Amino acid sequence: MLIENIKRLMTINRITSKELSEMVGVTPTHISYILNNKRDPSVELLTKIAHALSVTVEEIFEEKHSNETNIFLKNNIHNEKQKQIDTVAAHLEDKNLTPHKLELLNNFIDALFDEEF
Repeated sequence: MLIENIKRLMTINRITSKELSEMVGVTPTHISYILNNKRDPSVELLTKIAHALSVTVEEIFEEKHSNETNIFLKNNIHNEKQKQIDTVAAHLEDKNLTPHKLELLNNFIDALFDEEF
C-alpha cells in the first residue's frame, strides 16, 4: 500500500524517481529500491518524501484513494495518450494511412500505455 501510494502521488505530481531523489537528498538507486520494495524508507526519509509529494505522512498510508484522485489519474493518462497520438499523427500526416493502419497504430499506442500505467 505504501509503495503504491508513493507511485500514485508521483504520477499525480508528475515527479520522476530521479526528481524525487533530488528533492529528498538520496540517490536515484535508493528511491528505486524503495519503489521496488527492496528497502524500507526511514521515518526521516518518509517525511521528506511526503513533503516532496505535497501530502502528510498519514496520507501516504491511507488505504482508500479518493474518487477525485482516480478521475484525475484517468484524465491525466488520457491527456498523455492523446499527446502521443497527436505527435505520431503529425509525423505521419503525409503518409496517407488507411483506416486499418490507423487502427493498428491506435492499438499499438494503447499497448504502450497499458504497460506504462
